[in-house]
This record gives sequence, structure tokens and C-alpha cells, in this order.
Amino acid sequence: MSQRRYPLAGLRRSPVAGLVAVLAALVALLLVVGGGSLLQPQSATFIPDRIPVVGRTNTVCTVPGELPDASTSVSAVVMRQAPGRGGTLAGTPIGATSPSLTLTEQGKGQVQTGLTKTVLLQGEGVMATASSAAVVTSASAGEQQGLMAAPCQRPATNHWLVGVGASASYRSEVVLTNPDDSQAEVDLRYYGRNGLVVVPGSPGVIVAARSSTVVSLDSLVAVEGPLTVAVRADEGRVSAVARTLASSGMDPAGADWQVGSTAPSTRTVIPGIPEGPGARELFVVNPSTTRATVRVEVLGQQGSFAPAGADAIEVLPESTGSVQLADGLAGAPGAIRLVSDVPVTGAVVSRSSRESATPDLAVQPAAPAMLSTGLVAVATTDLGDSELVLSNDTEVETTASIEVLSYDGVTLRRDDIYLGPNSTSTRRLNSPAPSYLVVRAPTATGVYGGVVLTQPDGDSAGLATMGVSSPDVASRAPKTRLDPSVGR
Repeated sequence: MSQRRYPLAGLRRSPVAGLVAVLAALVALLLVVGGGSLLQPQSATFIPDRIPVVGRTNTVCTVPGELPDASTSVSAVVMRQAPGRGGTLAGTPIGATSPSLTLTEQGKGQVQTGLTKTVLLQGEGVMATASSAAVVTSASAGEQQGLMAAPCQRPATNHWLVGVGASASYRSEVVLTNPDDSQAEVDLRYYGRNGLVVVPGSPGVIVAARSSTVVSLDSLVAVEGPLTVAVRADEGRVSAVARTLASSGMDPAGADWQVGSTAPSTRTVIPGIPEGPGARELFVVNPSTTRATVRVEVLGQQGSFAPAGADAIEVLPESTGSVQLADGLAGAPGAIRLVSDVPVTGAVVSRSSRESATPDLAVQPAAPAMLSTGLVAVATTDLGDSELVLSNDTEVETTASIEVLSYDGVTLRRDDIYLGPNSTSTRRLNSPAPSYLVVRAPTATGVYGGVVLTQPDGDSAGLATMGVSSPDVASRAPKTRLDPSVGR
């Protein structure tokens, strides 16, 4: 009996086979619609992206206002980071409707002088993670005689201003600036020598949108000795900078801008301690409820060592302590490393001294390590001399490269700097002013730095410092590989 063969296109399914196919389709549909209850959830797979986040950042350049016998400038720079990618860096004084400073090219810089109002900088595109700015004030007379300098700050919800003052001879003003379009509300917490200081009106300080509020500590805090102000924004965000003024009787004894220190940690580094004669005082705040035992180490040019007479400090709970470092440093540059059993943070106040000149002071806050690349908007200035102080807070030697560039984007100097384990190296920066500095340590961790500005001549022994910071503070953007099982 012969068999009849059917072509494939004409195959007929049996009723049982058709029923099986329908049931399989229904099961698949239920798995999709019903949320995949039979599949285990899986996390998305991320591939690290080496391109930095491109978006928008705000930066606050705090300006002291109109001062007699003084001039204030804001310098903004953009390093070359991503050729071919666009962006804008624009600076607008508070109350103004249009920018007074604009950068659209990578590698360029711009300086604006004669300012009397705080400037709000906004970076967009690649400029958001490749720019930096600084404020420099020079006064020939008055209570702010000398140099004041600080990097412009990005707003945040927490700030630690360590070693500020509330006495007649050493007083500070805290300037809170809100760059956003809605109001901010902040709480101020004061840590004195013997514990917390209760100050009426400190909780719930309102900072209106796109404006500044000044808090004068000497009119609020009735304590002598070391003091720290912790700023916490409960609503919105602010920048917090202290303007500190010192005096000796009726004579000025220095002034400086002070930016916030890094958050409390069991290991903290304060970089950019200048060389030369004059007092060096370390301030340490302990916000915990237990006593802190802090080991103090110097990262010097020959390695790390314990400063004579200041190798340790005990800080009471919720208090600020201080110790003199001048004898232990012996006029040498370096960085201070704090190792504590509970989280602390700190700052150093350095004072200048020169015969027949008015003294000045500069504040070096605890700072984060560089993230591959560091940027300083003011490397050299016509106001005085400049020196780079780089420190290595690791047990492994490394090398950092530096590049000094003009504001037109021309490279003026390149150099490599060897950094031994737990040590500091310096370089004089004598390129034509104005210029900015790029520091690169792509394979290193634990590299810290600061630029020291000094006035070796004239009526004032001007002194100011600025930390080397990484402009790419945003995290790296991840590439996401879509996984259909996520969320089921």
C-alpha cells in the first residue's frame, strides 16, 4: 500500500497538537503579563564609562563687597578634557540678569576685576566637569590688608568651618549663599573648646533664593578659644564660606576666606601648609559623643614624622581643640595627617611674619585627594609669588605631572614631580601671570596639593592658599545594558 506524501506547506495539524500550541502561547503570555513570577529577578549589568557626566553645575564665588583700598577679582578657567564637545561657563553677579563672564572654549580662562557682588557660575555641557574658579582679594590698608584667596564653592547640604573665631582679636563672619531659585533653610551648630555652644536663632536660618546671608559670630557666640561651625541645610542647599579677620590691638593682623573642611573621618589630610616663619595652629573638631584621641603626623619633604610637642591631641566630645605646630614644622612646607579613633576633621591657620611688614594669615582646610586630575584657577598672579605644595599620603612612591597654562590656552611650563611615600614636594610657579595649573596623577591615589601665594615685598606680608581640587566631582556615568528580566 503506497503512502501519500504531503508537501510541508500543506501539513495538517492534529487537534491535539493545536491544543498544545495554544496552551504554550497562553503560558508565555501569562509570564509576561503576570510579572514573570516564575523568573528570578536579575540586576542590570553596568559597564563603566570613562566619559564624565555632562550636565549642569552651579558654583558660588563669594565676594566681600565694596572695600576701601581693596580690589577683588574672580578668575574662571576650563581645562581641555573632551575635544569636540561643547559647553558654556557663565558667571552672573547676584541681582544681575545677564552674565558678565562667559567661556565657551576648552583650555581658556578669564579674569574679572573690580567686583563688589558675589558671582554665580553655571557650567553646562563639558564645562560642568572641566572648570574651576577662584576669588582673590588684595587690600593695601584696613582690617583686610594683605591677600585673601579661595576657590569658588559648589553648594551642598553640609559644611564644616573649623577654627573660626568669635573674639575681638580673631573674629569670623559666615557667608551663606543660595544659588537656587527657591529658598534654603539651614541649621548652624557650634562646637567650642568645652562642648556645644547654644546660640539662640541658629536653627532655621532662612537664605532667600539667589541671595546671601551673613552671620557675624562675635555678636552671637560668647566664648573664647577654638570654635567650629557646622552648617546643615534642611531645605535646599547653600555654599558656606567664612571671612576671618585678625587684629593685634587696633592694628590689623591678617584676613582670609575659609572654605569648608572635608566631612569628619578617622583619617584626614590638611594639604598646602606654607613654608616660612610665623605661627601654625592646628584646629580639630570632634562631633561625636566620645572623646577623640588624634595622632598628628607631618608629611614633610623627607617623609612623615611626628611634630615636636604636637604629636597628639585629645579633643572632648562635641568640641574643638587646638595645638601649635610652628616648632614641629620648623618653617618647612608640607601636609598634616590626622589619624583618630573617632571621626574628626580640621584646619590649619598659618600666619606670615616679615620685618617691617603687616602680618597676614591663611587658612588651609582638610581636603579630599585628587581624582586623577587637579585644577587651580590661579597659579600665578601679579600680586606676588606662587608655590605648589604636593603631598603623597600613601606608602608607595608616585610621580605627578604639572602643566601651567596662560588664560589664552598656551602651555607655559611642563614638569614632572616625584613624590616619595608619605612625603611632600614643592615647585616654584614663576610663569607669566595670569595663568592656571593642571596637575595629573592618573595612576595614583592619595595625592593632595595646594598653591601658596605670598607677597615678599611691600607693606604687607601677604599670604593666601588654595587647594588643588578635581573639577570632575560628579561620578562617572555608567553605560546600561538592557536586561528584559529587570523589574518583573
